[in-house]
Amino acid sequence: MKHTLLNISLLACAISTATTALAQQNSEKPQKLNTVKVEATVIEDGSADNGYKSEAISQVGIWEGRSLQDTPYSINVVSSELIENLQATSADQVFKINPATQYFWPQTQNDNPYVFLRGFQTTTFARNGISRQKWNYAHGTTMEEIERMEVLTGLSGFIYGAGNLGGMVNFITKKPTADRLNSITLGNAGGQNYYAHGDFGGQIDSNGTFGYRINLVTQDGETTIDKQNNKRDFISAAFDWQVTDSLLIDIDASKRDYRLDGRNAYWSLANNATPRPDADDIDTGKIWSHPWAMQEMESERLGTNIRWEISKNIKLRAGYLDEYNSRTGTTATNTIQANGTFNQRITTNEDAPQKIMGTGGYLFTDFHFSTGNIQHKLTTGLQNSTSIWDNYPDGSVGQNFNGLKLDKPVYFNEPVWAAHGTQPVYPAYDQRTRSLTIGDDIQFNQHWSALLGLSDSKVYYKNFNTSGVVTEHYKKSEVTPTVSLIYKPIEQLTTYASYMEGLEQGGVAGKLYQTYEVTNPDEIMDPLISKQVEWGIKASVGKLLLTSAIFNIDKPLEYYQILSETQAQFVQDGRQQHKGIEFSATGKITDNLTLLGGFTLLDAKVKDNKQFPEIEGKKPVGVAEKLIKFYSEYNISAVPGLSVNGGASYTGEFFGNNINTDKLPAYTLIDLGARYILPINDTLVTLRLNVNNLTDEHYWANQSFLGDPRNLVFSANVHF
Repeated sequence: MKHTLLNISLLACAISTATTALAQQNSEKPQKLNTVKVEATVIEDGSADNGYKSEAISQVGIWEGRSLQDTPYSINVVSSELIENLQATSADQVFKINPATQYFWPQTQNDNPYVFLRGFQTTTFARNGISRQKWNYAHGTTMEEIERMEVLTGLSGFIYGAGNLGGMVNFITKKPTADRLNSITLGNAGGQNYYAHGDFGGQIDSNGTFGYRINLVTQDGETTIDKQNNKRDFISAAFDWQVTDSLLIDIDASKRDYRLDGRNAYWSLANNATPRPDADDIDTGKIWSHPWAMQEMESERLGTNIRWEISKNIKLRAGYLDEYNSRTGTTATNTIQANGTFNQRITTNEDAPQKIMGTGGYLFTDFHFSTGNIQHKLTTGLQNSTSIWDNYPDGSVGQNFNGLKLDKPVYFNEPVWAAHGTQPVYPAYDQRTRSLTIGDDIQFNQHWSALLGLSDSKVYYKNFNTSGVVTEHYKKSEVTPTVSLIYKPIEQLTTYASYMEGLEQGGVAGKLYQTYEVTNPDEIMDPLISKQVEWGIKASVGKLLLTSAIFNIDKPLEYYQILSETQAQFVQDGRQQHKGIEFSATGKITDNLTLLGGFTLLDAKVKDNKQFPEIEGKKPVGVAEKLIKFYSEYNISAVPGLSVNGGASYTGEFFGNNINTDKLPAYTLIDLGARYILPINDTLVTLRLNVNNLTDEHYWANQSFLGDPRNLVFSANVHF
């Protein structure tokens, strides 16, 4: 909680004058009043004191200026203070408590978070409102530099450009602060894995023209999992320049080096008839690859955002992002056999790093005007993004280990790998999207408003052979509409109905699917048009924000069809329909009790499949149809500064194959923790302790990966 002293001497003077006049009626000698100072409490948006409830959001693609309650989409906001109190050194813990997100597998595995939104896998996230292409993924995501995380669920192609069917996670990075900020955290992320984080901000000059924000992170040591070591070093710097009262320019840059030794194995089944072992039979406290299996990432980013109030009625918004990722890894895939043993395939590209380069940007202009009594904010603009992936023709080599047992892992010495990465790199993939968009935010009266828009989207795609010759390519454009009608009967209640269409790039067949050889490698599927209808309601009830949405998404279906024990085919055929309901509650139930929670109930199925009709009516792979989650905090009045927290997250059963014979059981994770804030003069010391997966639940997070074991994390923060 922050306190601000407000010197209201002008008010005191007015009171003094009135009092003097009155006094002169009763006495010849006037009375003199002292200067009055009032201490007021300022509760920040998204803070723990506000129950982590946010009223404001950043721009949502083309749209800007509406409150969270009045935005006709399902959006969940996670503040930096909640991220800090969860001690989230990756995005995983945030996704695990969010009722709209299905946790998929650990970010540590590939240094990239994965999540399901409304039953669709999402691996490519936005950064400061700038969407990124598929091949850029979200490598290098660092929670210590995140000011807020905005999770939009549902079709978002119109909002953020082509793609992003299930939704979009938008990471807003930390910006310079108006007042001096110094914050240092020393913590433990589990096991012997310690870290230090410094966060520093303020103004460079006395006029507030130039501001800065610096974040530094270093982490190293063995994790909770035996023989696994996680190391990362990160630095980010953000600067803003208030050129004039109407023009603001900010620039941010970051660099992250990451390495995981003891990278865990992916799991697969030899065929659809092979029984999956119970997660309790596999020790998740150990790695099931080798201590020398690893993932190494180097990530660099440079971005800028510009806001210019050209006039009272015209505003320009622009953003640009340039990023570079280099990754190498040694990966184990364990294929479980019918007799209960498993075969292990190890591949490495340690000497042949993949280079993934991307750019993205937007340029929007807002025009405010009225037609009679109707108010308009007309926005036109352009969004684009690119991703280029350079690879080596001889990029990887492998080794096999067969007949291994599930009772305990066996570690071999690292093989002497055959030479690889000896040939010149070539541009393996080149993907681009461009969207020209126009939208009108219309305010009819205090109760009725609407969002109307059209987007002309284009997708470009090329892939190349090892000689750099284009082997597959396409270019397609489509005009997609959106319309939202918003009705607000009272100030505390907003209802809406939305329709949206979106264009996304068709999938690309890989060379391997798990351990199956793909019969149509590198084949590009046609671009896809998906549609969504959504009805929603948002209400402010006391200090709680309650939101609910009913949705129906219809999408063309893409999947790998198993043809034999050794072969699979990548197919685009049929439709995939996801319909369901989401509910969330965020805020204070009482002054001392905070609640974040909700549920997602989903009916997802395949329909109209002509090539493989046996999968009609089946559930999509990996999609849980029930998510029920809550997280709460309670301030103990008898001990000022002390609060306890706890949460539970339930993920329903799902299937590991498209014929639904491989059923993975539901699981529930329980977390407990405590926080103690100790003020010492002008310094705040915060001690945090959290136990994640308190009961040490063993579970399949998806068809290929086991979930994390119990993990104890703690930290001490000094804020001065």
